[in-house]
Amino acid sequence: MKTTIYKWSKRLVLSFIIISLATYFYIDYELNQMYGEHTKVVNPEQFQTPQETIAFVNANVLSEDGKTMLSKQTVVINDGMIIAVGTEAIIPNKAEIINAQGKYFIPGLIDSHVHLVQSPNDLLLYVANGVTQVREMMGNELHLKWREEIENGRIGPKLFVATAKLETTGTIRGWFNHWTRKDININSKAKALVILQDSKDQGFDAVKLGSLFSIEQYRNVNQSSKNVDIPIIGHISLEGRLSDLYQGNQKEVAHIEELTKLLDNEFGGYNSRTADEFLSFVQQRSESIASQLVENNIAVISTLNLMGTFVRQKHELTAMLKDIQLTYANPGITEGTPLTSRGLGWLGKVNRYRLFDGYPKDRLEANKVYWNTYVKAQQIILKKMLEHNAIILAGTDANAPVMVPGFSLHDEFNTLAQSGMSNIKILQSATKAPAKWMKQKSGIIKKGYRADLVLLDKNPLKNINNTKTINTVILNGKVLNRKKLNAILAAVKQANDESRSIDISKY
Repeated sequence: MKTTIYKWSKRLVLSFIIISLATYFYIDYELNQMYGEHTKVVNPEQFQTPQETIAFVNANVLSEDGKTMLSKQTVVINDGMIIAVGTEAIIPNKAEIINAQGKYFIPGLIDSHVHLVQSPNDLLLYVANGVTQVREMMGNELHLKWREEIENGRIGPKLFVATAKLETTGTIRGWFNHWTRKDININSKAKALVILQDSKDQGFDAVKLGSLFSIEQYRNVNQSSKNVDIPIIGHISLEGRLSDLYQGNQKEVAHIEELTKLLDNEFGGYNSRTADEFLSFVQQRSESIASQLVENNIAVISTLNLMGTFVRQKHELTAMLKDIQLTYANPGITEGTPLTSRGLGWLGKVNRYRLFDGYPKDRLEANKVYWNTYVKAQQIILKKMLEHNAIILAGTDANAPVMVPGFSLHDEFNTLAQSGMSNIKILQSATKAPAKWMKQKSGIIKKGYRADLVLLDKNPLKNINNTKTINTVILNGKVLNRKKLNAILAAVKQANDESRSIDISKY
């Protein structure tokens, strides 16, 4: 009898272990699928071009202050650097000469808020869209590896890599969130200091803060960052107030949205009936916010286009998906996983921003009012920031639904223009401003600066949508003409098409 019980107990334990392992690996596989790992990878080597000495002549060049186009300019690049600019620039004898008459040079574009997750083809999408640097805001060791490969010659935008989000959660939830989302649980001042130092030692460019931070740990991280030379950026603790931001050591906010959330807390929580009252409150508070951002030298990333899609994703998702370049988005990310309805999925039942099934019809209009108010509040803050000349960095939250990497930055420009931002300021927010914030010699077209440039067919100062008229991209001194850029896009599309589980032809 004892032997029989022992055998059955052993079998039950073994079965439990096998089922647990199978479940773990299945969930892990699905998570990797959702993050884009299983999509076919395009070999970037096929698009490789050498660094050569090249002189572009007769070009229109964006001035260093970003306010005008200078005509009949010569731009000479060599060994990944700009070595001469001007009407009388000396052209080396060995230089290849390219006539850029009727074209417009701007610095390479920078998207200050992206999520590469496990989707390496996105690196090619950025380049094809004139984005020569991105700032990864949910980084890990894989992105550090990609950064090194790009620095060693792989085709891709220069990478600024921030850590995964720091949050304050319980032990079990903290473990689960780290497994599924790579979040880092901070529950003591000692751990905050260790994580910051470890992040710096690993080579991360910044530490990202999440919204689900206890105010105590938010303050601990701010204090600890003064002892570790690494920037802290990202969200603001929802338990805190704007004064915690101003008095801390955080010098960058991941979204204008973060400021709106804290204003909503101050207001007591708005709804569709109090929307106008809330907007009046935001108008009253935005003057102080803008001046405090300037006084404390705090930069804010825009991500306004994403916010503007919330209403359409909730109420007319199919039409919204038809308006984006869905074919280039990683199908693993867009298709999501059946394990979660609020992951990175974009389509139908997995879209993270959709209304839940059975949402009351009599509340649909109120929902639209609520989210439209959310966007209007951010536009009010943006306008005050512009009036005070606060630091604004253009960012898209790429790979959040429905932000297609590379393409989404041009959509962000259009949204910023519709929100009252001038073409000059928009270009600065994606070139000069982020480069200066990162203390890099890029973002302007000047001798001694990195040769990351975009040659356009039309003048973006006249119409910001002209940033889409890309003729040539110069990436670290490597020239990628329109034919090669088209080949890059075609290769990514083919890889995506071969990796799909869901037909997207209706979009």
